[in-house]
Parts: sequence; structure tokens; C-alpha cells
Amino acid sequence: MDISVFFTSDLTSSERRISPQWTLAYLKQRLEQITGVQPQFQTLQYHPHNSSSEYVVLQAEDDEKVTVAELGVAPFSRIHVQDSNPDSLLQDFVDLDGTGAGFQLSEEEYQKRADSVFQWKKNQQLGRFDPKYNERVRKLEIDAAASAQTIKVGSRCRIIGISGERIGQVKYVGKIENLDGGKQMWVGVEFDEPVGKNDGSLDGVRYFTAKAGYGSFVSPKKVEVGDFPEQDFTNSDDDEI
Repeated sequence: MDISVFFTSDLTSSERRISPQWTLAYLKQRLEQITGVQPQFQTLQYHPHNSSSEYVVLQAEDDEKVTVAELGVAPFSRIHVQDSNPDSLLQDFVDLDGTGAGFQLSEEEYQKRADSVFQWKKNQQLGRFDPKYNERVRKLEIDAAASAQTIKVGSRCRIIGISGERIGQVKYVGKIENLDGGKQMWVGVEFDEPVGKNDGSLDGVRYFTAKAGYGSFVSPKKVEVGDFPEQDFTNSDDDEI
């Protein structure tokens, strides 16, 4: 069964489903399509907890002979892709000392570079360079708005399309400027278990109140409203330990 993992780099962030049976080599190939970092220059920093700063480096003597499962990658963990290529243009945009000195090119000069991520995405017709990008974005906005109309604050819900079951209560329905510029509708959920990403706030703005690690903002299409009773995780079964 596939698992959901969060992938980040200095310029990208996304949640993807991957197979535990993928080899490390194949995972790196897929990550190149997402981040633009070539496999031989990828340093994979594995964070067991998405919000934690602690990590271990995923590595093997032979990337073709070790699987994601053997590396211990767990659902809802995070893998940060670090670019170790000293000649990579990405390094020019990473402000290592907080002074902003890392940025050396103007936007016009950057777009002219043949080895830039901008040109790579343009050549691959990715993101906004995809001829059907605007059409797909508009459809997503319409679908999200339609789904959001059926979801009410206070309703019990579960998240669908993921491995494992996450059940909770709808706490917020609306747009979030810090996520996508306020283009789409989002659903704020307080889960029954600490399987969320936040406490109901995002970038200092509070949308609802939840305990740390119990809140998340989810696309309306992934939220199913229904009779999902809250489970009492404090009661233990005498026959189980």
C-alpha cells in the first residue's frame, strides 16, 4: 500500500504518495521531476516528524538495492531534498546567513540562464508553462468551491484518499491567503488523534483552535462528512496491552 510523504526542497514543497517498495534510486529519479535536483546531487534528509528539525540522511551503498521500506520511511514523515551541486543555480537563491547576499541575479538575468530551474520547467512544460495549466487550476477552484458548500463547521468528518484513517471535526471552511493567495476553499479540521500538522493557525494567523499536532487544512475534495463518532483513546482493553 502506498504511503503519503511530504517532500521539500529550497524551492518546492508538496505531499506525494510513494510505494514502500520503490528503490532509493527510483525515488531519487522521481524527486528530480519535482525539485529539478539531479539524483547524483541529492542529499535526502529524513524527518520522522514533519514539523521536526531533527533528521537522518537516507543513504545506501547501492541505491538500486535498498527500498523505501528498508530505509524506515513512515507515513506523513518529511524528506527534504538538499542540492549538493556546487554549480547549481539553486545555491544562488539560498540565503545561508540571513543577509540576503545569496541572491545575485535579477529576474531577467535568471530567466535567461539555460541551466536555471525556470528554464527546466519551461522546457518540460511544467507548472504555469503547461498549456492546460490555467484550465486545470480554474477547474480545481470550481470543484473545491462546490465541495466546500456541502461541508459545515461542526460536522464530523474523515479524510479520504490517504493511507490510514484520520477522523475529526470540521472547524473552519473558507479561503486562506497564506496557502494559495486566497484562490481556493480550504477545510480546517481538528483530528481526534495527533495526526495533523498545526494547531489551527498558519503563519501567525489563527483560523480555529486545536491542540498542537491535531489541526490541518485540507482540500474540500478530500473531506467526507458523515456519522464518524469520536473514539475514546484513553480507555484501554483489559485483554490488550
